Amino acid sequence: MRKAVYYIILYTVLALMASCSGRGGTRSASEADSIYTWENIRQLIMEEPEQALEMIDVAETRGLADVNYANWMRAQVYYNSSSKEDLDKARELCLLVLDNRNPVPDSLQKQKTLQLLASICTQTPDTYQDAVRYAIQGAELAHHAGDILEEASFYFEAGKVMERLQQGSGIDYMNRSLDIYRKAAIGSIQSLPVLSSNLGNTARILSQQEKYAEAIPLLQERLQVVSRIEKEYTTAPAGWADQQRAYTYTVLAYCQHMEGEKEAAHLTAEAFERTQAAQQPGNQMDIMNYYALAGNAVRIQQIYDRLEPYYREKEDTISQRYASLLYVYAMGLDKIGRGHEAYQASYRYQVINDSLVQRERQAETLKLAQQMKTQEKELQLKDEEAKTTVYRILAFSLVAIMLIILVALWRLVIAHRRMLIKNRELFELIQREQQREVRDIQRIARQPEQERTPNEQLFLRLVELMKKQQSYTDAELNRDILASMLGTNHRYVDEAIRECSDSPSTKAFIDGYRVDHAARLLTSTDDPIALIAEMSGFANRTSFNELFRSRYKMTPSEYRRAAKT
Repeated sequence: MRKAVYYIILYTVLALMASCSGRGGTRSASEADSIYTWENIRQLIMEEPEQALEMIDVAETRGLADVNYANWMRAQVYYNSSSKEDLDKARELCLLVLDNRNPVPDSLQKQKTLQLLASICTQTPDTYQDAVRYAIQGAELAHHAGDILEEASFYFEAGKVMERLQQGSGIDYMNRSLDIYRKAAIGSIQSLPVLSSNLGNTARILSQQEKYAEAIPLLQERLQVVSRIEKEYTTAPAGWADQQRAYTYTVLAYCQHMEGEKEAAHLTAEAFERTQAAQQPGNQMDIMNYYALAGNAVRIQQIYDRLEPYYREKEDTISQRYASLLYVYAMGLDKIGRGHEAYQASYRYQVINDSLVQRERQAETLKLAQQMKTQEKELQLKDEEAKTTVYRILAFSLVAIMLIILVALWRLVIAHRRMLIKNRELFELIQREQQREVRDIQRIARQPEQERTPNEQLFLRLVELMKKQQSYTDAELNRDILASMLGTNHRYVDEAIRECSDSPSTKAFIDGYRVDHAARLLTSTDDPIALIAEMSGFANRTSFNELFRSRYKMTPSEYRRAAKT
């Protein structure tokens, strides 16, 4: 009996130890896996995108993320890149998620993917239509899922993009979004910040379309929403409400004045001046539009005197902000009858604006035309003086043209230098890629013969044939001839090439050897390019150029220069 009790106690202790050990191992694994979460991965997107992609691969391999979630995360990484190629990759990954059937993405995953797709497609004008389509699909999906705030967000995004396609076409969707946010705000404060922002965006778009009567009530509603946020939203940052009111007052005063509500506009401007944000340069710039319309000479001059040295010191006189300041200042001076000063400010604005959009030549032409027109009457009265003026103008024109030519030449030199650097980097990348291909072949060759697959054995024979006989230099070489030389069928050759190399077909494999041969001749000889193309097995120069550019992303001439850089 005692022995039985002893064994029972021993087994119990061992079981408890095993249980504790098991729990400890699970905790360690869990802690190790915790780094592969989206919260950690997205911190690497901007600075270490390659590391972020590696972490996503590990998360998918360990089963921490299914294929849909992993592809969505990869799409986020590529979306944050600046290149069009990466945007295309992000779009393809999103489409893979939506098209997947194993496993089928759930409703939330589809919503997140459609949201990202819409954002991707808003980056380029030629995909605006797609952005609208994805946003509307997302809105419908969110509606069926009962996620009204996401539905409203999708509709507003669709409306904004439609406005870029055609002015006035997206207002209905934006209003539909606002209605959803309004209903949601009746019993909850969650939607209030977004509602405030979207009311302001919609009103600004309407004011740009001169629909002031429609913009005014939206701006007034926004002020009410801001007041409610100030009272009920305890986590709102300090000064947020004051800033939002200032943004709203500037547009509201402008719209009220344009609608003929001049007294109301005056009161709105006074309300703006009472905000702390009224001292910020950006807000002063906005309210100056109203003062220019109202003809308030004192405020126009005060704001200009405050902002002009500020922008001159902080930025530069050749900037969009400085040009906008001059434009509004000129408009205000003209309104109050100071025509000569308005003309001077307007002229300065035009010169700066033309410089910003790189229209120096057009600006000089307009200036000369204006100067010539002002001299036409004087030519009749003071012929000698007019001739002198014309000579000065011509001399000034020649100097201006010379300056423009020098600037153009300088830009060409800079562009050429950048192209050389880019091509050199690409050349080095190509060399590394070719070394990798050689290592892949060597890896197959190092395997014991009995371990090689039939395709690997045939591929090694093919590579040996290409090296020793350089059959690819024969323009007549094709897959049938190549298979005959190897004593086999072309289907086996195709299969071996596809399995053991990056080439999709025998023709592409042969062309690859031809192009690589031409590349070696380009870097090791000074032979004409046409001769090199013929020596490399190309029937004509056109096909050679096309294949070379497709493989190396540069022309033969650029490749030769890059190799010598």
